[in-house]
Amino acid sequence: MAEGVACKRIKVEKELGAGQDGTATAAEGGMPENEISVKIDSEVLRCRICLDSLKPPVFKCEAGHVLCSVCMEKLREVGCALRLGIFCNLCCKNTSYSRCIEVEQFLDAIKVPCSNETYGCNEFIIYHQKEKHESECTHAPCYCPENDCTFKGATCCLLDHFVTVHGWSPSNFSYNKPLKISVAREHQFMLLVGEDQSMFLLTNTLTDIGNALTTVCVRPHESEPNCSCNISAAHVVAGGKAEGRLLFLKDPLVSSSSLLGGVQLGSFFLLVPSELADSSSGELTVHIRIDRLAP
Repeated sequence: MAEGVACKRIKVEKELGAGQDGTATAAEGGMPENEISVKIDSEVLRCRICLDSLKPPVFKCEAGHVLCSVCMEKLREVGCALRLGIFCNLCCKNTSYSRCIEVEQFLDAIKVPCSNETYGCNEFIIYHQKEKHESECTHAPCYCPENDCTFKGATCCLLDHFVTVHGWSPSNFSYNKPLKISVAREHQFMLLVGEDQSMFLLTNTLTDIGNALTTVCVRPHESEPNCSCNISAAHVVAGGKAEGRLLFLKDPLVSSSSLLGGVQLGSFFLLVPSELADSSSGELTVHIRIDRLAP
């Protein structure tokens, strides 16, 4: 469904024959010469029946009523089922449909700014490709999981926010190599930053029977997992020496999240009993290794 804003600023190419990829040729040292900025009622960009955003292929009846291909096919099916033939529900009579090439050219020429412009995306996208672009846009915001914090921003800004506002100390790691960290039992989050600047959170949930540890990759969109994670914890005595019990967890597919709504515990977590904490500091000693999955 198109956004319910009556008018929105868009870009329309003066020459509809611009590149098929929807990009305009930039004039040297300034704005593209074949573009103008206009305002247009977004209602004209919607299907007359379902009110979804129009995208090619577009069809029109003999009277010029424009509709999307999905609605045209539904009208065809209903008409056949009721033995009415091909009809237009706006004309209320039988008709024929043809491709509306002029509207398709117009739709391909309209470009709109990404909704993530505030967070650093400067792309102008063909109108009917906006939803797809924004579902993959790397500038979409991620959210701070701290209680009562309303910050949201691009991942680079979120990393800076963690450090400067909340005083988190990131632990840098290399993929496929173990990292030893100490986790205070009451400390909810540990920030891990990969060699490619990807962010992971080691989430520490304090329960009545111990600490539940899990990892999540912080990125704008939930996507196919590309990492696995091994977490282990051992009983540590004074002096930092590990002895006795050892706990191990392998999360074969580390989930990703924008942290909207906070951090969920998930299916894979390591439950560390409180007696495994360091006898002097009360901290948990954890070894974590994040591996990249083969493409």
